Order: sequence, then structure tokens, then C-alpha cells
Amino acid sequence: MALQYEKAKEMANITDMIESPNLISRSQYLSKTGWVTSQLKSDRFKNIDGYLVAAAPLEINFSLFGVGYASDQNSPLTVPITKTKDIGAFSRENGEKLPLFFNPNHKQTETEQEVKTTHEARTSSGLKNHVAEVAISFKEPMTYAEIQAKLPDNLLINWYWLGMASDQLSVTDTIGKVIGINADEAGKLEDESLETSSSSSWSSANYPSFVTAVKTAAEKRGYNVAGIDIYKDALKQVEKYPTLKTAKFVGIIVSGRTENLATLDDEPYIFATNVGLQAEILPYIEPTK
Repeated sequence: MALQYEKAKEMANITDMIESPNLISRSQYLSKTGWVTSQLKSDRFKNIDGYLVAAAPLEINFSLFGVGYASDQNSPLTVPITKTKDIGAFSRENGEKLPLFFNPNHKQTETEQEVKTTHEARTSSGLKNHVAEVAISFKEPMTYAEIQAKLPDNLLINWYWLGMASDQLSVTDTIGKVIGINADEAGKLEDESLETSSSSSWSSANYPSFVTAVKTAAEKRGYNVAGIDIYKDALKQVEKYPTLKTAKFVGIIVSGRTENLATLDDEPYIFATNVGLQAEILPYIEPTK
């Protein structure tokens, strides 16, 4: 059980590092304990322009026989498609809306149901006195420096999307399984080399830590969609872009005041926008931006 506990912690650390879009873990503890079964839990929050909003926790079951995500708390997400074929993704556990990314290079198959790209940022102007998060998908990949130069100063970058090497996966194929790296509280990433590859030494906003976590996931995990392993797909990306200076990202999650988010769909470099969570601005908490 002690060995399985260490494996559970590594699984949680990898999840926090590479597949937690704007999800911040504030704790890691045993929520259930037993002789042959236990559960590791991590309470998680989203940084919505300086407002910490509670999100679904990460829960990992482990036993004498193996380690895996808790079926209820980390289940797949529902994807309702309306008559207009707009798309939305929501957590089965608490109903929270997740921001979605669209791959501009995806080649639709004949049997695939059409999904329209969304432009939801422009709708946020109708929500007054709020901050919100928005997933931005770029028309073309951009470097870290290019993103800093193009993004308006009145928005906070929360997460950088690595994108996909394959053009075969649609937005519905990758819901809940997008690979990228969280920024620090100022929206920045670090590029400091690692002394060890231990998951306990990873820094959440450090690009070399992210590269190491992707390599570990590609070696120890497997998640196939339409015949494509998303971790091995991500490995192709980090092998192509081993440093932050060379790295290119296909999208980001940003947060800010709703009136500032509303202008994003007018930017020529943006392919799609999709809204996630929001929070009401309170008089005693000033937004970061």
C-alpha cells in the first residue's frame, strides 16, 4: 500500500502538471483510508483574474492491485450539442462549465458530427461586474514571446495549451484531456533546469518540469482516442520544442473583467473562444487585471 500510495502521488503530480487547465491544487491528502483500499484527494481552485473559485477536486483511488482515478469525481464530461450545433462541456460532478479548445488543423471525417467553432468571448459583455475565464484557440501556433506581445495587458494568462501533433482529433475527442502548463500568478512561465526528475520537485510554472512530466506520462500512462495516444502525441510536441524559448503554443486560457474579454473575438490571430467559469467582483477584492 505504501508503494501504491507513492504511485498515486505521482499520478496526481502529473495530472496537476500537464492536464489541469487553470486548475490549482492547494492540498494533497488521504480522504479515505483502509487496509487494502485508500483514496488520495486534492482540493482544486481556478484563478479567475485573482479570484479563487472552487473547482471539482482531483481524487485518485489506490489499492493493493493498482492505481486509478475515482470513477465518480473524475468521470468524463457531458457534451450537449444544441440545435444550432454549438458545443458545451460540463462536469458530471458539479455542473461547472469547462473552457474548450479547437484545433484549426483538424480534418473532419465523413462520419463525424459537425461541431461549430465557438466565439463566446463576445457574449461576456452582457455579464456586468464579473470576471471570467476564456479558452483561446489560435489560428497559428505562437511562441511564448509572441503571446506576451499580442495579448492585451488587461488580461491575465492562466494556462498555455500545447496543442496536438495530430490533426485527427476533434474538440469532442479531447474534452478533459488537453495538455498544457499552468502559468504563475503573474501569467508567466519559468525556464529553470531541473536537478532531479522526481515529481515532488516539479514547479508548476516551470517549462522543463512540464517537459519531464510529459515524458513520464508518455512512458507510464496510456489514453487512446481514435487510435491516438494523447500522451505520446504530446511527447512529439515537447521533443520538437524542448525549451521555453523554442516552444510554440496553440492556445491559452486567460481571465479578466468581462468587458475586457468581450473584445477578444475581434483579434485577427484568434480562431475560437470558449468561456469557462466566472465570479462576481466584490468590493473588497480587486481583480489582478
